[in-house]
Amino acid sequence: MRHIKELFAAKDGGKVQRLIRTRGQGSFNPTMVLGIVLALVLTYLIAIPVFMLVIESVQVHSIDAGYLQKETGSLTFSYFKRALASRVSSVLFLDPLGNTLLIATCITICTTIVGYMLAWIITRTDIRAKKIFATLAIVPFMLPSWSYAAAWITLFKNRKQAGAPGILEVMGFTIPDFLAYGPLPIIICLTMHYFPLAFLMFGNAFQRIDSQMEESAQILGANKLQTAIHILLPVMKPAIMSTILLTFARTVGTFGTPYTLGRPVRFNTLSTSLYFTYQSGEPGVMAVIALAMLIIGALLVALDVYVLREYKRYVTMGGKGQMSRPFTLGPLQVPMNLLVGLFLFIVIVLPLGVLALSTFMVTPGWFVRDNFTLQFWFAEETRVREAVPGLLRDPQLLSVAWTSIKVAGIGALICGTLGTLVGYAVVRLQQYRLSKYLRHLSFLPYLVPGIGFGAAYLVLFATGRGPIPALYGTLLLMILAMSVMYLPLTTRSSISSMAQMGSEPEEAAMILGAGWLTRMFKIVIPIQKRSLFSGILLAFIQGMKELSLVIMLAVPGLEVLTTLSIRYTDNAMMQMSNGVILIIAFVTFLLTALSQRLTKTNLAQGIGG
Repeated sequence: MRHIKELFAAKDGGKVQRLIRTRGQGSFNPTMVLGIVLALVLTYLIAIPVFMLVIESVQVHSIDAGYLQKETGSLTFSYFKRALASRVSSVLFLDPLGNTLLIATCITICTTIVGYMLAWIITRTDIRAKKIFATLAIVPFMLPSWSYAAAWITLFKNRKQAGAPGILEVMGFTIPDFLAYGPLPIIICLTMHYFPLAFLMFGNAFQRIDSQMEESAQILGANKLQTAIHILLPVMKPAIMSTILLTFARTVGTFGTPYTLGRPVRFNTLSTSLYFTYQSGEPGVMAVIALAMLIIGALLVALDVYVLREYKRYVTMGGKGQMSRPFTLGPLQVPMNLLVGLFLFIVIVLPLGVLALSTFMVTPGWFVRDNFTLQFWFAEETRVREAVPGLLRDPQLLSVAWTSIKVAGIGALICGTLGTLVGYAVVRLQQYRLSKYLRHLSFLPYLVPGIGFGAAYLVLFATGRGPIPALYGTLLLMILAMSVMYLPLTTRSSISSMAQMGSEPEEAAMILGAGWLTRMFKIVIPIQKRSLFSGILLAFIQGMKELSLVIMLAVPGLEVLTTLSIRYTDNAMMQMSNGVILIIAFVTFLLTALSQRLTKTNLAQGIGG
């Protein structure tokens, strides 16, 4: 009661704030301590692996000491020379770099166009079944990124490159190499996977546009095209820039699709070249390639900072925009519904159908009764290259699935907890520089290619170095890498939620004498529980279908479902590989539906009207 009287006795806001600080925490500032501890932890888990990658790229490795005629650990630039200026540099680095930039650029352009058009059709026209279309449009992003590559290779592969025909070749069609393998199918498959990201960003942006701006322009004589160019496009600039940035970042480091579709014709990207140099025992060159990918990530972080600053220049009045009158399609309404429905059928039903059908056929594409089988799911021993049981009778699958659940589950819990604390510190810290450091450092893993980040963790924890333990080949390393990789998902959500909550509930508790831990457990966490739960579940879903990161950390006896699928692919056991992909897809669909039901949210909420 005395605290409340003192509060009302303080006439101005400055005295109130000083009283709150005095009564609540005295000279000790737990939020500052938390921020410092988090900065040290994130530096250890994010910044130091990158630094060690730099060291590994200029340090002689024991395997190369004799060849280079230098002592192990001494300074060398031989690995840079081999990657950049040797007879094999084009194969190791230069061509993969060009290929990576080419497909990332093309995918970004295609994704932006497809996502923008679909978002405009669903949000700004009178097309029917908006909610259904909006919900279905996000389904491809729930699938593993290489699931489209697996469906594509099952459908289009030819005997010339893969040794066995695909469905279309069995049916009598001649499939050229450029259609079956290489850059074209990679671009198509990854566009189908990533366009939901652009759709969500553009859809939300369209919903926030105040329709009065468009109506005012039309009153002044502007036609639909002029309004779109001079009103909609400038206002949509932040969403467009963010879409380009995030899509480019994700495609630069993707591994499964280039590996599946590029390997038969030796079309390498930075991610596949990094993996092959790792497999061939060239750790120095691997470090150089990984460092190049991390530099690309750092440039994207710098662009992200610029985009965030630019957001402030594009603010519309009126809060959530309301369309007074949607664009009337008229006679085009039925064809547009059919067109959107056909597109969603092609990107959802067709790939999943191809994957599922292949698992019930000895020779996919040969439609005779004797060719249909259940052996790939239920047989005690399948008739494939290796004497292995069907997936649902294979104890190895259960073991690998349990490992996947542990890695994704524990990693998601760590990720959610750490993200909540980082979000709290970023919003509540009075020290701007520390807050800014935590914000940008915690978001770095999202823009850094996963396989490059995996290589950095591989280098850091390969051997013990003082406070750095030797964790290679352990479950703990995979959990740590997974929790850090998806930290941006929980951090950004927590920052947004903390900013909306405000400081008033904590200040009230502080006045009543509640300590920092009491306020955290009785006020902050209960209020933030929905955001925390959503972040944990989203990280878990992403972790279950992660490949680029774990492919560098998995070892025999320590596999996850995604690496098991790739191993089946390497052994030409496509039916088994496709079956594992379907299992992953089923788990991610189930968890996504569960999360949306428990949190009473929908990823596409509001976009469909």
